[in-house]
Order: sequence, then C-alpha cells, then structure tokens
Amino acid sequence: MSSLAPGLLVAAPPLGDPNFDRSVVLLAAHGPEGAFGWVINGREVMTLEDLLTRAELGVVGEAPNGPVRIGGPVSQEQVWLVYRTVDRLEGFPEQFDVGSGVTASSSRKLLEAIADGRGPQTVMGLVGYAGWAPGQLENEIRSGAWLPTDADEAIVFEGTREGMWQRAYERVGTTPIAFTARTVGSA
Repeated sequence: MSSLAPGLLVAAPPLGDPNFDRSVVLLAAHGPEGAFGWVINGREVMTLEDLLTRAELGVVGEAPNGPVRIGGPVSQEQVWLVYRTVDRLEGFPEQFDVGSGVTASSSRKLLEAIADGRGPQTVMGLVGYAGWAPGQLENEIRSGAWLPTDADEAIVFEGTREGMWQRAYERVGTTPIAFTARTVGSA
C-alpha cells in the first residue's frame, strides 16, 4: 500500500473503539515504520485562550479563537498546534508541513508567538495523537474500520466539529448509511 499521508482517515460505523467512534483522523505520516496522525474532530477540552492561560503565557491583544481537542489516546500530555501552511512562521524550525495546506508544531515557542500576537490566525490545538504500529493501519483498513481519502484543508479548518465526519464521508464518495446491514423483505 502506498503512503496514505497526507490524508484523512474516516471511521467506518460502527468502529467499536470509543477513542475513534465517528472520528476523522488527519494522517501526518504513514510508512514501513507505522502511521501517525490526530483525531481532528475529537471532544473539545478547552479553548486556545485557556491553553495559553494554563501555559502561563500572557496574551498580547486578543487571543486567536480556536479549539483544543482530544487528538488521540497516545501522549495526552503533549499538545500539537495545527494551522494553515500559509500562516507558517519564518524562523521556527519546529514546524512541519503535513501537506494539503496544513502545518503542525508541538513547539512552546510557537505557542509563545501566538500569545504575542505573531502566530497563525487559524489554530487548532490537539492533545495527544493516534499512532499505529507497522502494518496495523493497513490491517484495520482491510477489515473495513477506516476509509482513507485525500486531505482537505477545508475539512480540517472550516465548519463544525460535529459536521466534520459527514463532510469527510462526502469526500470519500459514500455515506455512513452505506455501512448499515439490512435485508429488504425480511421481518
């Protein structure tokens, strides 16, 4: 299987894992060593302004309005900042381009830049990440747990968290109803 990153993974119903039920994962890396990404429609745990306050960073002016969501079950003490590549900051080496117009960083320096009013305007904070061992994601896709599709900056940054799963399904070209088992004419 060729690399699925950058891309989106759409959870097929019912996935059976509460960490990923109705989730959309932004896949940042995929290869022989495994896969890595973030649930971008996870439960919101705080706002970006709350995160800046907890990090004891004084906000200059108005803090960007953005969510901080559960990004996955692994390393939930780590916060990733995901933002549009066009807002990438010069002079910050701790940034990496995920692809498809999305950049990410886990650098405190970037968080400080946001507090100082020099950071990206559209930012999503993600607590933790999702990771797969070598071959694990491929097996889950073969078993029907995930529907991979290409990444879309609009799905990541526009619209509501609640509508993200449905919009990602539309990107795949199907609907969740296609996964319900029914037999016509049986009682």
